[in-house]
Amino acid sequence: MRPDLAALLVAMWLIATPATAADAGGKGAVASGWCQTSLIGTPLGRPVHSAETARRLAQDIASAEATLKITPDREESWFWLGRRLGYAGRICEAVDIFSKGLLRFPESYKLRRYRARHLARARQFEAALTDYRDALKLMEGVPDSFEPDGLPNGIALTIGTYRTNLVYYAAQTSFATGDHRAVIDGMARALSLSPAFARDDMRVPVAYWIYLAYRKMGEDAKARAWIDTIEPDLKLIENDVYYQAVKIMQGRLKPDDVAASRDSTIKFAVAMERHFAGNEAGARALLTEIVRENPQGHWPSEVELAKPDRSPG
Repeated sequence: MRPDLAALLVAMWLIATPATAADAGGKGAVASGWCQTSLIGTPLGRPVHSAETARRLAQDIASAEATLKITPDREESWFWLGRRLGYAGRICEAVDIFSKGLLRFPESYKLRRYRARHLARARQFEAALTDYRDALKLMEGVPDSFEPDGLPNGIALTIGTYRTNLVYYAAQTSFATGDHRAVIDGMARALSLSPAFARDDMRVPVAYWIYLAYRKMGEDAKARAWIDTIEPDLKLIENDVYYQAVKIMQGRLKPDDVAASRDSTIKFAVAMERHFAGNEAGARALLTEIVRENPQGHWPSEVELAKPDRSPG
């Protein structure tokens, strides 16, 4: 088929086809309203960006759309458009693009990896975990590779690999379903898979999530042992926010030290410390604040509010 005709057919299909492989009901993620309401019933919307950031995001999406129309036979054309939509906060539209890409590339672990991440952000946790597991099966026997960064860190150095990220985010998503053992085992495995030069950057968020999982299980000594492995003077490439949150868990930083922060990861650490200390009213107040002040909510806070005693199955 002529390339120009193929591009035209795909462009028409993108406009006309609402179905996604992620939604068993046959509707798209957008049509099903996944991204409209948080788990506590608050309305969700797109994040507010500066004029310059909004312009750049729109340009990136337009470029990715043009690329997909020209080269629909390339796997990366699909995942870059989906990722660009995700960066702009258009989560359910991103899920739909990844799903359509998977109709064309059904064996793509990359498209499953990205769809899973966005499914989790759309609160479709079980569907996300299925995608993560399927992607890891598809990667069996495949050499790992670095995942291209869409939002580069301060030194423009890619530190994440596909296999590491699949394992890490599957473990993180398991926190939403209450499978704390899966959080612990998965995070430990992700750490073992991470590149040596980026090991410290991985150690910090791994300790954060393992600490939370052990505390939720009531195994405080194990939680403390993990969190105390993080030294006070690490030089990190990109996980400084998690580092501040870990210092709160360690007691090296007090809540007053980060009172001005609006970062959800840091505030979630403070809220959970209130919870573990028995201050339920204070914890719920801060968790609710985190969700309400973010246009797209914050699923870890939402699951703690909606299902604090959740368990898998």
